[in-house]
Amino acid sequence: MILRVILKNFLSFNEEAQFDMFPNMKRTSLSKHINVFEDKVAVLKMAAIYGSNGAGKSNLLKGLNFLKELATDKTFLDKESVGKYFFGLKKDAGIQPLELTVEFITKGGVPYVYSVEITRGGIKFETLQVSGLGKSDNINVFTRDGKNVKYAKTPSEEISRMVTVWLEKNPFASLLTINNDVPILTDENINNGQKWFEDELEIIGLHSFTPALIDIFKNKLRVRKFASQLFKAIDLGIDDVKVETENVEDYINTHNASMLPIDKVKKMRSGRMSQIVNFRNTSIISIEKGVQKISQMMFEQFGKDGFSKEMDIQAQSDGTVRLLSLVPAFYDAMKVGKTVVIDELDHSIHPHLVRELVRYFSSQKTKGQLIFTTHQTCLLNQNFIRTDEVWFVEKKDGGSHMYSLNDFKIHNTINIENGYLEGRYGAIPFIGDLNM
Repeated sequence: MILRVILKNFLSFNEEAQFDMFPNMKRTSLSKHINVFEDKVAVLKMAAIYGSNGAGKSNLLKGLNFLKELATDKTFLDKESVGKYFFGLKKDAGIQPLELTVEFITKGGVPYVYSVEITRGGIKFETLQVSGLGKSDNINVFTRDGKNVKYAKTPSEEISRMVTVWLEKNPFASLLTINNDVPILTDENINNGQKWFEDELEIIGLHSFTPALIDIFKNKLRVRKFASQLFKAIDLGIDDVKVETENVEDYINTHNASMLPIDKVKKMRSGRMSQIVNFRNTSIISIEKGVQKISQMMFEQFGKDGFSKEMDIQAQSDGTVRLLSLVPAFYDAMKVGKTVVIDELDHSIHPHLVRELVRYFSSQKTKGQLIFTTHQTCLLNQNFIRTDEVWFVEKKDGGSHMYSLNDFKIHNTINIENGYLEGRYGAIPFIGDLNM
């Protein structure tokens, strides 16, 4: 679970900006939207982020993705690529370090704070702490200041020298990734912190694509059942989702196989091959017990007078395909307890379906979180979203600023959608005269 994120000098965020998932406990409505961690801290399980185009909504998500990549891949950042992440709209751009902090709680129940400062020469400062959740001091796990590292569990001199050499060779690599390379640091907190980024934080961009989607639906029955239940719940006209598998030879004889690379298929002796058409994973060809198999997703849809027919993914709308790609993420958030962050949840999806998705998630009992950007004002309804679950991003002097709807005094009977559209809370585009 994410507690808070802080960004400074990162992309469009010049001055320090904070986003958090702390509820206003004075608001008693929709109390099921709150999880309480060991009677110590209350955490929201959902947040919606609004703002005009270009305001910087997506850059909050890019900040989280930056931290995830940094914590899981030592090759993610280098001297050539780091420059594009600094706030650029000032004379001294790139001189000051970019700063990112995230406070989170793992599924194992341990709260952490991870912070990093990065210059054009590499990581200047990095620390992982066990969070005191504001009730006690944080406990240091490690603090890296330049080439010097202080540990909670001090390693031997030999291992310390090895870490120093590793940092010199990898100045842009997070210390969290060292055990992926050389398993020498034994403090379980380092592994736990790194695994949260790797296994418990999922980020879906606007154009994210899941090439393993068919495999997920084929091999994970629970995800497939969840998809069918979800599509029924939001009345998508789809009664069932399944994966059909047959011999490639039979498929070629009974289907239009013009889209298949027949020559490549005939030469295939091992591994698997995905077929992608218009950003849709139409089929997967694999070798099972020495036999070529082809798998594709099928959707049972109903027509007139109870007539039903199985349709493939090519027959589905862009919105349905987008929903389909989000199913594993929603499953992970609801059933596995992951924190899922989605850029433009409403992309290609009708406003009413977006609203039902959000309502469906918020009604579930889960330790997971759903954080998303959106332009859909129909979600701004106090019957199913709390004011502390709504955040705004606005630009001033080229820099992005974040603030919560909870900063405003809002009675529980106020129509916040109308208020937002009227500009009462800011974060809407200013439209000048169009003289064509």
